[in-house]
Amino acid sequence: MEEKAKTEPKEGNGTEESELYENLSEVEKESWIKFHENVYKDDLNHSEKDLMEFPRWSIISGYYAMHDITKLYLGKIHDIKITGENVHTKVIDALNKFIQDKQEKDKIIGLLNKAEISFFNVLRLQEKTLPLMLRKGKTERGKTQYYSKDFSDITSQRAVYFFDNIVKPYIEIMEGMIAQDKKTGK
Repeated sequence: MEEKAKTEPKEGNGTEESELYENLSEVEKESWIKFHENVYKDDLNHSEKDLMEFPRWSIISGYYAMHDITKLYLGKIHDIKITGENVHTKVIDALNKFIQDKQEKDKIIGLLNKAEISFFNVLRLQEKTLPLMLRKGKTERGKTQYYSKDFSDITSQRAVYFFDNIVKPYIEIMEGMIAQDKKTGK
């Protein structure tokens, strides 16, 4: 069994960070990375392909592309894995924790400045934009995946907006975070 990461309790939701993630062993790391590299790309392609015909599935797949590239980033760059109960919330919390590092903040802010994101006020939110985008993706996925009063509001127009303004910019920023880290050797 993997050793749980040991840190202080996290403020906010009462979850201890030691329950948030596990250290990713060298033996498992290669498989973890390959899996998440493949699934986020599959989900992204599926999301784009189904924009018009199946907008509900497009939104669901778009969110999962965001979720899986975040798990790829956390595994490849920070050597952690997140699984189990409440995995979606844990991934958002871990991303929020790791982007507090000054070097990570600087990378994110540089990439955000290059990205054309109309959904968020990037200059005001800076590094907080990524967790907010992932949280927005999770919310949109929930609205489409589970029964709600807004079910009839799932249109191709909504799916295209979500894909173009949330999914694609988020994926591009995360790909940039991973690529920059390869260059620096971290």
